[in-house]
Amino acid sequence: MQSNPLGNSTKAAQASRKSPVQIRFEILEYLFYNAGPHSRTSLWRHATRLSYDDFQQYLDYLKGKEFVQESEEGIRLSTEGRSVYVKLRETLPSIL
Repeated sequence: MQSNPLGNSTKAAQASRKSPVQIRFEILEYLFYNAGPHSRTSLWRHATRLSYDDFQQYLDYLKGKEFVQESEEGIRLSTEGRSVYVKLRETLPSIL
């Protein structure tokens, strides 16, 4: 049986991939600790390592759930988003 020379890098790439829950959590976490309005570009560059198109899909999801609010001033964490973030922060360590 031959070994795959790319096998290790493929496994490493799979291990470094984040789940949608982790990505959403990281966006909420950034907004939780960095209060104030943020432009889409600023939030994308500081909170994720996603492509801009992928980031917009996650942001749209969070807006649809009313976890974040977007206005002319920028994007902020909503009261509901703050509550969800705190619950996730308390729960995730116990299941990971």
